[in-house]
Amino acid sequence: MDTVPFIDRAGDLYGYDNFVCDTGGSICEVVAPDDPRDPVLNVLASHLLLVWIEGSDAHTAQLVRRFDRAPKPMYYHPDFLIPAWHAYLRQNDVPEGAVDPDAFVRWAYARAMAYRQPRYAAMARNWGVSVTADEVQQVRDASDFNSLIARAIDRTAPRA
Repeated sequence: MDTVPFIDRAGDLYGYDNFVCDTGGSICEVVAPDDPRDPVLNVLASHLLLVWIEGSDAHTAQLVRRFDRAPKPMYYHPDFLIPAWHAYLRQNDVPEGAVDPDAFVRWAYARAMAYRQPRYAAMARNWGVSVTADEVQQVRDASDFNSLIARAIDRTAPRA
């Protein structure tokens, strides 16, 4: 919810005319992408174009490898977290107090990404656009980026 002040600050302090807000993947866990009244998505969509970078299986595997090398904290929706936690405990025959947090997040990461896909798709469908990871890898400069976003908007625009 503090994105708009950051946009203003980037302009005031640095003279930036353009602002990219990387929300991180966990945003889909705290919004209701199918609710046109969602307060967070309304603020974001009023000031930014939401862009989902849709990954292929190969891209997902690359992200999993990167995460495995350097796990980071993630927010998990309870509908995912509670069953995943219990499955992890069963599969690894480990009591709750003995769980290595990094081992759990490594185990849960790919599962969480799969769980989130419909939420990301709904955010793009209802609030923004989507591009593929392969398309993003072709971007080399601001002109390429602008062209990529223009194509994504054109794909999303209703046909007359």
